[in-house]
Amino acid sequence: MLKYALIPARSGSTGLPHKNIRPMAGHPLLAYSIAFAKKLDFDRIIVSTDSPEYRDIAIRYGAECPYLRGAAASTSTAMEELILEDLNHNLPKLGIPLPDVWARLKPTNPFRSTQSVQTAFTILGDDPSIDSVRIVSQGDVRLWTISAEGMLRPLPADWDPNRSIMRRDEFPKAYQPFNLDVFCHSGWVARGSNYMGHRIRPIVEHKITGLDINDEDDFQMADALVSLRPRPAFMQPYVHDPA
Repeated sequence: MLKYALIPARSGSTGLPHKNIRPMAGHPLLAYSIAFAKKLDFDRIIVSTDSPEYRDIAIRYGAECPYLRGAAASTSTAMEELILEDLNHNLPKLGIPLPDVWARLKPTNPFRSTQSVQTAFTILGDDPSIDSVRIVSQGDVRLWTISAEGMLRPLPADWDPNRSIMRRDEFPKAYQPFNLDVFCHSGWVARGSNYMGHRIRPIVEHKITGLDINDEDDFQMADALVSLRPRPAFMQPYVHDPA
């Protein structure tokens, strides 16, 4: 089974400019995903970026960036399936075989477990009926939205309208699915934008793995955690410092 790490690192972030290479505890954020991937038995660690600067950083920290991503896969609205299409088109032209399995490592999720990825590889290898594996963290389904009139309204359809507070155990457990994905390249070939399929096996991880950096506050929180010395014992399996 040919396994590649895929680190998508577009340069045009508007919410937090250049967040993918912003320094965190002395290293660009992108480097933490590369450091994590180097601890696993990937055949290649590929960074997909549209930026020569990002490419140079990726190579310096031990990843590959065989080419710069095309324009269609580099817009602010480009989804993962367009990145996969870009890779599917360009890697063979460069003599790089396409993998059986991708592990998508977003630079903005710096906290990860190597054991979870190893387990995902085993799941996909042992059971061909599984389309993909998602590493998730438990969230809280008890969310509220703000109406057009500026009033809070419960988002869950089964919220009792006669109660202001409901217990968590009165709802189904909810999980954040955006931490880390492991999937077969053939899924993209067969299904396009539904490349992860419908038979998705979850691996539930510590809630720290759900910290996704979207804005300045997220970055400051993640930076504070990564910079902690000594680190709390619970964090040690999830932080992977670049060399």
